[in-house]
Amino acid sequence: MTCGPTTATFRLLDDVVGWDEADVLNVTGFADPAGVRLAFAGRAPEGPTRDMVLPWFPDPRLAPGCRPCSWYLLAERGPLRRDTCSGGWRPVWTPPCLPEELRAPHSVAARGHRLAVVDSGRVLVWRNEGEQLVAVIDAPGADLVALAPDGQVLVTRQRGGELLRFGPDGRPCGVIETGVAGRIAGLRTGPGRTIWLLTESRTRLRVHRSLPDGRFAESGLAELAAELPPSTLVSAGEHGFCLREQGPDGEAAACYDWAGRPRPEPASQTGRYVSAGEFTTGLIDSGLARCRWHRVRVHADVPAGTAVSVAVVVSEDGRFAGTDWQTVPAGVTDFLVDQPPGRYLTARVRLTGDTSATPVLRRIRLDFPRTTSADLLPPAYRQDPAADDFTERFLSLFDATTAEIDRVIERYPALLDPAGVPDAALPWLAGLLGLSFEAGWDARTRRELIARAPELYRRRGTPWALSEAVRVVFGVTPVIDELAGDRHWAQVGAGAGPAGARGLGAVRLFGRSAGRFRLGGSARGSALGGAPLRAFGDPGTDPLTEHAHRFRVLLPGGLPPGADEEALRRLVQRQAPAHTRGSVRAGGVGFVVGTRSTVGVDTAFVPLPPPVLGGARLNHDGVLRPGPRGARHGVSVGVVSAVGVHTRVS
Repeated sequence: MTCGPTTATFRLLDDVVGWDEADVLNVTGFADPAGVRLAFAGRAPEGPTRDMVLPWFPDPRLAPGCRPCSWYLLAERGPLRRDTCSGGWRPVWTPPCLPEELRAPHSVAARGHRLAVVDSGRVLVWRNEGEQLVAVIDAPGADLVALAPDGQVLVTRQRGGELLRFGPDGRPCGVIETGVAGRIAGLRTGPGRTIWLLTESRTRLRVHRSLPDGRFAESGLAELAAELPPSTLVSAGEHGFCLREQGPDGEAAACYDWAGRPRPEPASQTGRYVSAGEFTTGLIDSGLARCRWHRVRVHADVPAGTAVSVAVVVSEDGRFAGTDWQTVPAGVTDFLVDQPPGRYLTARVRLTGDTSATPVLRRIRLDFPRTTSADLLPPAYRQDPAADDFTERFLSLFDATTAEIDRVIERYPALLDPAGVPDAALPWLAGLLGLSFEAGWDARTRRELIARAPELYRRRGTPWALSEAVRVVFGVTPVIDELAGDRHWAQVGAGAGPAGARGLGAVRLFGRSAGRFRLGGSARGSALGGAPLRAFGDPGTDPLTEHAHRFRVLLPGGLPPGADEEALRRLVQRQAPAHTRGSVRAGGVGFVVGTRSTVGVDTAFVPLPPPVLGGARLNHDGVLRPGPRGARHGVSVGVVSAVGVHTRVS
């Protein structure tokens, strides 16, 4: 009895679900989201290695100075300072300026123009690069020293995970309990009073950083490199060290022994990884008796010179012989399980490399029970066991191809999600929708514009759509002012008397050169030969067509800092209907002099006491301005005076 045609399931082996590792040899990274890899060669198989942290945690006898390429070296005869011009090492003190004799110095630190040396249970601190001794700190068991940006001196002891704090003058300032496990092998200080520690515990190196609450948390090299720039130290060993610096002919290495004498660059060592490693899982339970395991898929990064090979064995009771393993060639990442039915499966993974690189195993997927398209065939095609096995394996090839196509189709909606695609794919996604981006728009603006595109297209050409597009791109809500409905026109009634206030002779609607001739009108106002003839259509529609299809985009508060007004005009031009023409006004003070004055969006006009001029009472929207004789004469009776555009006399 087998599993039979049932719903297929799978089991994952990764850092989230677990690798079920039982026997491990030279392989690490089972809890690392990056994946399983070969171990580092040397004392730190799980990394980071000592060479990897050297640029930030140099040998205690070395300390970078305040200038580029400036270093201090603690030699037997005393501290040496590297000459940045010649590259040689010179004593910090020369006779007769020798300070108190050092007994057994073993650690040095520098920051700015300060210098500190740990010497036989005491710490000596100098200013001006060794010219002035400012503190002699008594610290029994002192091991490492670091100088903080605020002038404090931090000291570690050979045993214990605590830090001793001293002021710039050597005054004790307390003890910091780090709570880290293992020996502190490196000490650095960063900006914002951040403290970085390198610890060694059971041959494994770890990087820790201080938190604002005083605790220390494990960190990584990426975070360390982002806060502290690496030094030029690339290697350090028993016989000396090497600095790799930029010279006139390109990057070159300068190597010295521990006395400061030049030495040739050592031959390149072997890679930092072991050449081979493997691990075997425990019994992976399918939960089905005599289950026919179907397929194994391996997801791994395999650089050149490396390989990953997987072997599996299936058993019903967990017992199997060494010859029962099904081994596939290295490099095969997808294969069918060719094993007898059984409840348990055991996997063995082998990683190999050339020691300079390692393969990274990210995930293994085990599919079970076996379900193929052969289950859809009539029973007559499955009577012969040998032919049935061949049919299943043959159809599995097509099933795998179909499954890949189905997976692409399932993932296709994710490619159209503006919140999920990378920033580089946003222009491509916008091209599918007919959108174009300005060069200065950030990724957030582009994503929101793509997400709102369906609604903007559905209501395109409306004031709401234009206002919404401006809000999405520039972060401000404009006011759309449609001029056709707001323009006020003076009208002359047909029954106006010759002496009436609305007579054509008393009110001029157009200038003499712009007046339109109209048949049947007043001979005095529209004399043939006195007004030009122009084919502009029906004059009766002038109040409607003069400002039809015109609008203004008003931003009373102006554009946000850094926004371009020309970009706003281009956006308005693209979003406006083709038969319209819009203008933009962003910010500014005062009134817009023209067809009407725009004061603001939320401005409220309150009535004033009605002015009285003689026997005439002006309405609330009357505006008086002086006549042609100037401001000093004011408004006089009998003189032609302009009383505004919308003035009504009652």
